[in-house]
Amino acid sequence: MRLRAVPLGHPGSGLPAGVCTPGELERASALLDPIRSREFVAGRLALRCLVAELAGTDPRLVVPAYRCPACGPGEHGAPGFALVREAPCAGADTTHDDGVRLPLDVAASMSRAGGWALLAAEAAPGEREAAPWGREVGAAPARIGVDLAHVADFRGTLPDAAFTADEGRRVWSAQDPPVEAARLWVRKEALLKAMGTGLRTDPAAVSTSGDPRVRDLDAVELGLPEGFVAAVART
Repeated sequence: MRLRAVPLGHPGSGLPAGVCTPGELERASALLDPIRSREFVAGRLALRCLVAELAGTDPRLVVPAYRCPACGPGEHGAPGFALVREAPCAGADTTHDDGVRLPLDVAASMSRAGGWALLAAEAAPGEREAAPWGREVGAAPARIGVDLAHVADFRGTLPDAAFTADEGRRVWSAQDPPVEAARLWVRKEALLKAMGTGLRTDPAAVSTSGDPRVRDLDAVELGLPEGFVAAVART
């Protein structure tokens, strides 16, 4: 598994390599905060760059093939990706409207917080046949999940309703309750992402204590500044 923490920059700075889809641009424009809008786009492109690196290809040829359990294939839900096998025409600024796409057997996950993104990608065994652009392409199974939190976001309000009774006691008995709350939260989020349900499952119904599928990550080793906590899960 490849794990990477990347700063999401600021308005005016360069974006990661790749091409946004019309759907991504529409979702970004719907965010009224320009910083959040930019971070959404930068995070999406950064994850595609990591997937392209894992696949050994040009990020411009990697397109999203997400899958939502409620809506089906699209651009939200469990991350999935496909490879456009035909190179874009000279001078073209997008690869999303033509070509043949091959689903990539890559599990991926991303989390954004505090101006940073935590990315994870892992190649999966097996191959799939290419499908003409426009046909349904299934996303890679949700096998991994990561979550990132900025402890400062927990200083004002703690998400008590998201914790089990035992976790609540641990939070309020900790030396620094916001740090413990953030740590427990990212563990839950990472596991729920890996399970493929996300917050459709009540986080208070899930405890990660002693669960071998989830582990804490060292923020310093990831290159994150002080004040972040992170976790990764694999199902």
